[in-house]
Amino acid sequence: MKRVVIAGAGPAGSAAAMTLAGRSGVECIVLDRRPFPRTKVCGSGLSPWTLTLLDRMGVGEKVRAKAFRIDGALIAGTTGDGLVLRGDHETAILLREVFDELLVHEAVARGASFREGVRVNSIARVDGRVVGVETDQGAIEADAVIDASGATGNLTPADRGGATLHTIMGWYEGVEGVSDVVEVYFDASLKPHYGWVFPESTSRVNIGLCFFAKSPGPNARERFESFLERRLGQRMRHASRIGNLVGHPVHVGAWPTALVSPGVLVAGEAARLADYATAEGIYHALLSGLSAGEVLGEVLASGQEPDEAHLSRYTSLVRRRLGLRLVGGRALTGILNGPVLDFALRFGTNFASRKILSRLFAGLYHG
Repeated sequence: MKRVVIAGAGPAGSAAAMTLAGRSGVECIVLDRRPFPRTKVCGSGLSPWTLTLLDRMGVGEKVRAKAFRIDGALIAGTTGDGLVLRGDHETAILLREVFDELLVHEAVARGASFREGVRVNSIARVDGRVVGVETDQGAIEADAVIDASGATGNLTPADRGGATLHTIMGWYEGVEGVSDVVEVYFDASLKPHYGWVFPESTSRVNIGLCFFAKSPGPNARERFESFLERRLGQRMRHASRIGNLVGHPVHVGAWPTALVSPGVLVAGEAARLADYATAEGIYHALLSGLSAGEVLGEVLASGQEPDEAHLSRYTSLVRRRLGLRLVGGRALTGILNGPVLDFALRFGTNFASRKILSRLFAGLYHG
């Protein structure tokens, strides 16, 4: 029996576990430093391609049963009220603490083990070969490790390029004008990134910002408060915040690199696989986790050593499946930093402009 330890029970780790758990001769242990359910700083949007992938994973209907359906997107530039787009793209919002718990429980149902409240401190090697992990609760033997430890993990430090976005968000009830439409504001203070209002139900929304920090400049809380006053104004007069504001880094990448070392695969945000422009990470995490589980499962089942040569197909898979998205996200960042979006929104009643905007923001809504 071969043992795989997965560090991190987010979408990447759970997707890998769901793939590996069905392999005969493979024991899969998922570890996460936080007890579940746990709060996650994320807009919690599930794009059309994410929902399609969840269907392939066999959990699409379970997710939809808990999610809030989205039927449109309001896109606003640096000025004006924005333009509402509608179409036929299936999209939903599901609070990450619910989504992540659903996925890891599915992995357990398929045969994986899950230990929560366990922090993985390092990967143990003998003569360059992985023999396990060191945790805050002792050592665990393993034949291979999947690092899905997220943006704050440091199990597999490497130069993967990319950049780090900053996010801050909070949850609110009583915001006026909330419906089944997500709102995205490419505010001048945040460009090329944005602020958002994402409904999680008919009464509750999450509001947040993602941005490149500039020094000197306002801190995250100052940016957030200024955004609320400037873009939402009177809509917040009867709103109440649920809990504290929370923040988290998002590691974005322009090209998948440094994904493999002997006995180790890196997936999700630990590999800087979030989108440069949109900060979307759920789809990238799921797909990279599935790919990691697929490749590692095949290597172990065939009796091969999980060395770098045998695991290298993982890098090829991720580049084929996600490379164009990451490159496109990097290019889109440059576009959004200029006046193109404001120009297109100004002529939003024009058929061609609406078509371009609908295609550009297809991941945000369905009709």
